[in-house]
Amino acid sequence: MPRWNPTFFTAFFFILLCSLSGCHNSNQELVEDRIITFSSDENTLQARLVVPKVHQSNDAIILLVHGDGAMDHSAKGYFEPIITTLNEQRYATLSWSKPGVGNSDGDWLAQTMSQRAEEVRSAIRYLRQNGYPNNPIGVVGFSQASWVLAELGNEPKITFAALIGGAANWREQSKYTMWLRLIEEEKIHPDDTAVWQEIEELNELEYQLIKSGFNDYLGSDLHLHPFMAQPLEDEARFGFVRANIDSDVSLGFAQIHFPMLALFGDSDIRVDIEHSQQIFASTLGASDKLTQKVISNASHALLKTELSIRAALYLTEDDFAPGALDTLVEWLNTHAHKAPTQRL
Repeated sequence: MPRWNPTFFTAFFFILLCSLSGCHNSNQELVEDRIITFSSDENTLQARLVVPKVHQSNDAIILLVHGDGAMDHSAKGYFEPIITTLNEQRYATLSWSKPGVGNSDGDWLAQTMSQRAEEVRSAIRYLRQNGYPNNPIGVVGFSQASWVLAELGNEPKITFAALIGGAANWREQSKYTMWLRLIEEEKIHPDDTAVWQEIEELNELEYQLIKSGFNDYLGSDLHLHPFMAQPLEDEARFGFVRANIDSDVSLGFAQIHFPMLALFGDSDIRVDIEHSQQIFASTLGASDKLTQKVISNASHALLKTELSIRAALYLTEDDFAPGALDTLVEWLNTHAHKAPTQRL
């Protein structure tokens, strides 16, 4: 019997994975791809800066801002095809690992949206002080990043922004996800509009408990109600929810001075896209600053609603719903550059 060779197995697995990936990082010779660090508040954050080699001072740099969760600078691989697509259009990208993730200091669960917005400002300062004094800088944010962007509406150094699956109000979002969960659990019928009053009452009771503190929250029998989910037992996660549960975009978006694109998937099961569109329009719709688009057959993250098995290993541009990345790029090419762009 041949001896087990772990080195050979590791090499074989790496080659297999590379072949399955189709060399999806084949644009590496066209970009400068490096890991950098910058400071924000008391944290040192590890970040990835990818700059096309044809990038010039009038070409934009895009900051990729995470949604919820313990995300590294690749968003667990989700950012990779987005970065590649943007690089091909001469956009540089900067993304960073959240505090406490990878080699970044701190604890993302201890953050408020204001502190997350300060990370964006710190990233901009880094770029301005390290070789990019004049490039336009914009934000592409995901889901929860709408509340981060709401803290940056009057930031003069941001010249454009795009949101993917952006939520408008935390509490309204909680009601919506509760409604979806109850439908999935077959506890309510989708056409039963009368149930919304009970959902609102339960949401208000839970909100008051969350504001009261962790012990009151856990000690309550509210979660014995058949409509309620299991309570949060992780005190750190509870603290994050308590600190941010009043998040809302309305006041911040009313101050936005830059053009903004809001993209939504029509099959989003995390965000009430009709509510988001209504609130975004009511705060920005009086001017020409806001463009909103709904992508067909697209998920919360604008991915196809049905993905291949390969997508569990890594994502490519083909995993995004048709038109999703094209719509983003077309809008950016109109609003982000000081001069017309050319593909690499």
